[in-house]
Amino acid sequence: MCSIEEKLERENKLPYFYRRYVDDTLAAVQDIPTATAFLATLNKAHPSINFTMEVAINDKLPFIGMEPMKMGSKVRTCIYRKTTDKGLLLHYQSHVDNRYKRSLLTTMLNRAHRLSSSSDLFAAECDNLKEIFLKLKYPERLINCTITRFIESQDREQALDIQVNKPIRIILPFKDQRSADLVRRQLSDLAKKINSDLRPVFTSKKIAEEIKVTEPKPPLVNEQCVVYEYKCDLCDADYVGYTCRHLFQRINEHKHSVIGKHLRDVHNLRNKDLRDQFTILKKCRGKLDCLIYEMLFIKNKKPTLNIQSDSIKAKLFI
Repeated sequence: MCSIEEKLERENKLPYFYRRYVDDTLAAVQDIPTATAFLATLNKAHPSINFTMEVAINDKLPFIGMEPMKMGSKVRTCIYRKTTDKGLLLHYQSHVDNRYKRSLLTTMLNRAHRLSSSSDLFAAECDNLKEIFLKLKYPERLINCTITRFIESQDREQALDIQVNKPIRIILPFKDQRSADLVRRQLSDLAKKINSDLRPVFTSKKIAEEIKVTEPKPPLVNEQCVVYEYKCDLCDADYVGYTCRHLFQRINEHKHSVIGKHLRDVHNLRNKDLRDQFTILKKCRGKLDCLIYEMLFIKNKKPTLNIQSDSIKAKLFI
C-alpha cells in the first residue's frame, strides 16, 4: 500500500486529507462523486485491492474506535461503540490479580481521554465507563476513586507543562570528559534547587586559533607535484617544467639551469628573484601525471628555453 500511495501522490490523485491505519483509511473529499472516483482509483491500483466505502451520516463517521463529528468548521472526536457492543471486559469476580483490574480501568480512562476532543465528551465517556464497570460488578468506590485519581494526574501534568521553563544553556570551554561529567552533575543539583533546567554546552577552540603562523610564507612554498611555466619579464623567453618537490626548491635550482644561463648571457643578470615569474599550469596527482602534462604543455606552448621537447618516460604511456 505504501508504494501505491506514493505513486498516487506523485500523480496528484490523493485527496488533500488522507490517512491510513493498516487497511482502514480516512479521507476528506468534496462530494460523493469525487469519493466514488477515488474509490475506483484505489481499487484499480492493484488486482488484490478491494476497498469498500462508508460515507458520513449526519456529519458523523466512525473510524477505528472513535467517531469524528463535523461541528461547523471544526471536527470533534469521541469514543465510538458499535450497537452490538456488549461491554464484555474483565469481570471483577474473575480469578485475576486486582492490579490488572485496576489497570483495566485506568487503560479505558486513558483511551477515553486521548480520543475525546473536549472535556464534556470525556466526562460523558466517564459516565459510560462507570455504567459498564458497574455491570461487571466493580465496586462503585473503586471506579470513582480511579476516575478521580486519573483526572487529578492529568491536571498535574497540564500544570507541569505550563510551568516548565525553557532550558537555560550555559556555554563552557571543554577541558576533558571527566571535568564535563562533573559540571553536568553540579548543574543538575543546582537546577533542582532553583527549579530550572540548566544544560551545559561545551565548546572547543579550533586548532587554527591556537597555532598561528608567525611568519607569512610565499604562496609557492607549499605547492608540490605541479607542472609550471617560467616567463622572462625582460623578453619573450619561456620554459615549461615539472617538479614533485616544493616548487620554491626547483625555482632556486633554476638559477643554475638554462633559465639562469639565459639571464646571465642575454640580460647580464645574476641572483635575481625569480618567484614572480613562475606560474603553475597544472596541479598533478603524481609523477606520471607530471610527466604527461609536461609533455603536452611543451608541445602546445613550444617554450624557447626547453632543450628537450617531450618526456621519454611519458611516451611509454601515451
